[in-house]
Amino acid sequence: MNIFVPLLIGAVDMAKKQQDKIDLSSLIKINLLNRTFFSSGKISLKNKSFNQDPQNCKSDINFNSYLAGLFEADGHIWIPSSNSTKKHNPRFCITFNLKDKALADKLLDSLGYGFIRIKLKENACVLTISPLKGLINVIHLLNGNMRTPRIHPLYSLIDWVNTNHNTNIKKLPLNINPLISDSWLAGFIDGDGCFLIRHSTLETSKKERISCSFVIEQRLRDPKSNEDYFTILNQIANLFSTKLLITNRNYYRINATSLNSIKQVMNYLVQFNLRSSKYLDCLDWIEAAKIIIDNKHYTLEGKNQIDLLKNRMNRNRTIVDWKHLDKY
Repeated sequence: MNIFVPLLIGAVDMAKKQQDKIDLSSLIKINLLNRTFFSSGKISLKNKSFNQDPQNCKSDINFNSYLAGLFEADGHIWIPSSNSTKKHNPRFCITFNLKDKALADKLLDSLGYGFIRIKLKENACVLTISPLKGLINVIHLLNGNMRTPRIHPLYSLIDWVNTNHNTNIKKLPLNINPLISDSWLAGFIDGDGCFLIRHSTLETSKKERISCSFVIEQRLRDPKSNEDYFTILNQIANLFSTKLLITNRNYYRINATSLNSIKQVMNYLVQFNLRSSKYLDCLDWIEAAKIIIDNKHYTLEGKNQIDLLKNRMNRNRTIVDWKHLDKY
């Protein structure tokens, strides 16, 4: 049976460190970036804005939960100071690696309000929503779907809207439904997950070793609320039949390496697809994992295939086919 899975942005802090920084200071390099990263048509790197009636925007449990997970991995909300003399709306933002701009564009179209700001020096783009209708739409999409301490910025946004625009939006509690019930974890993985293939040869190690691993890293505590991330990350670790570790950098780390853990990760991603460029990394990772599960990874053919998959993943992937977004 073929396993078809989708994947997201340069996520885990560890994965971010692996990302190559791209200097796009010249027009030549910008054109090169267009040709390399975006294979599904010509895409401008100019800031993009979009506005439509939020009543026409998508709203379904998998989209809402996916957006919540993605926001809780790589999003933030800026609230203006009440003492400011100038009136500004809050800003809802999600940051993407620049090669995931196609996903940012797709979400912008679905959300109906906002714009995308390009940050060339950071090799990133930021989906930003500040119009009141757009902010209220985001509140309704995320409210009740959040699972981490990042719920507090959403509560602050609700307070701001209620206070400044005479509304009465209720603050819904954290979602405590099983992780297997919606796409929240897919969004969170798109933001903070990393798929790895290891092949240590006799030239670099005393023993040849081939393995797959799936990693999520997240800080121990939310910097603003000081609340611990233990509850949600322990739930993820249990879902994937592995342990929750603490690194020497004071981060939680989920590291799925056993065959049983890898199978659990695969089972979830088959049911709840990723949407970023990690989609393709995940497909390659699953193909390598199946070779290992079938115990063919130390055959010449198996080793060659695993090396091929490994060498085109993550930062080595320069062409992204975005056909998997067509179904959303």
